[in-house]
Amino acid sequence: MVFLSTNKWEAYVGLHQEVVAKELCKALKELRISFKKSKKPPIFMYDANHEQLVFQLDDLELSLVYVTADPLTRFFSSFLGTRKNFPGLTYLSVSFCSLEARTKLKQIMKAFYNNVKQEPWQISWHPRFRHAFLLQLFNKWQWQRMLR
Repeated sequence: MVFLSTNKWEAYVGLHQEVVAKELCKALKELRISFKKSKKPPIFMYDANHEQLVFQLDDLELSLVYVTADPLTRFFSSFLGTRKNFPGLTYLSVSFCSLEARTKLKQIMKAFYNNVKQEPWQISWHPRFRHAFLLQLFNKWQWQRMLR
């Protein structure tokens, strides 16, 4: 069995999963980077209904996870009829194996950032993160560090 040392970069994107996927495709095509797009089962802690969208590159794997409310809130909001008040945003999880891959990831994220019409780290509008001030700051710091 072979174990590869992998590195990760993870951040929230204040946009819907489909918007992130579209803009990520656009960025990859602009950079002429080939990729394969696939789906994985949803992660229950973030959302039980929406599948993950996965972009597989040679040395990178980008997973876009749809995020709504936590499971307990989703349970009660379905009874109260307030589920529509939890629009989705995206959790971006990237795995890479080398420093060259990290450099490529920086290029991809810069192209993605230039394509979107808002700051991707803005998550304070979402009810799940409205009062998570430290998480909002950490998310912004993660993005700014990647875009440097």
